[in-house]
Amino acid sequence: MREEDAVLLECLEDVYYAFEKALKKAQKVRSIHVQKFERLFDELRSQRRVFEDISIPARLIVEQLLESQFRVGQVALEAEYLRQPFTGVEAVKVEEFGIIRVKLGEAEISWRDGNYYYYLYPDKVELRAMDEKSAIKLLFSISFNRQTLERFPEILASPNVVYIHPQLEKWIRKEQ
Repeated sequence: MREEDAVLLECLEDVYYAFEKALKKAQKVRSIHVQKFERLFDELRSQRRVFEDISIPARLIVEQLLESQFRVGQVALEAEYLRQPFTGVEAVKVEEFGIIRVKLGEAEISWRDGNYYYYLYPDKVELRAMDEKSAIKLLFSISFNRQTLERFPEILASPNVVYIHPQLEKWIRKEQ
């Protein structure tokens, strides 16, 4: 784990435990706000799982999706018979057992990190099930950038990554 990841995870844990304590107090109150607090607590758990429960390639994808969500990028989806044109990222969540849920417009997809191989291109990611029975393509309006990729050099040795586009590989290796 990189130093910056450890710092972020420590900060998340501080907030998580403080929020957990506050939520216990709030359970005594009958208010709709308690449900809102529980949702926020669930979001904190999801954020921790980004650092603790998923592989490096899955984390890169989650960060690219979050980047699209916060920089107003768009993502298109192709999965078997489902086609979703470019739309905003509504939500990205990491659940127990490495299950990643993404809501794109009205469509929601999910995959279990450990069950997929990853193919990385400058502006898209293809996820292929290890049993070869399904595939998911995520196409990004905001391409992967050099700064993001340089933060993930471990991706080159990841057993889940089958293909990395040569340009992305150069950036990961910090080559010109």
